[in-house]
Amino acid sequence: MNIVLKISLLLLLVFQLFLIIRTVKKKRLTMKYASFWIFLIILMTIVVIFPEIVFKISKLAGFEEPSNMVFLLGFFFLFYVSFIITTSISIQNEKTKLLIQEISMLKESVNKNGKKD
Repeated sequence: MNIVLKISLLLLLVFQLFLIIRTVKKKRLTMKYASFWIFLIILMTIVVIFPEIVFKISKLAGFEEPSNMVFLLGFFFLFYVSFIITTSISIQNEKTKLLIQEISMLKESVNKNGKKD
């Protein structure tokens, strides 16, 4: 891999790490989700520094070209992220529904108590 490309990719990864840390500090991203992205950045940094790892793993896995393995891993990664987001949205919808029900019961209780007086 060309040294200019390596340096460019490493700078991009450092920038992404900076963005993640900044987003966590602003409390727009929890550490639970940030740790996943930080792990991914560390993994990508290792691959940029030692690209022969991808060649060896792809050869062991039986891929003709390393790019085929990278695309497949990228597809599975996107599938996993989509699943995690869908799960998170589902949980939030349940919590929202429960909160709406609790608020409705509290309003009804307040209305009943207010009419008795």
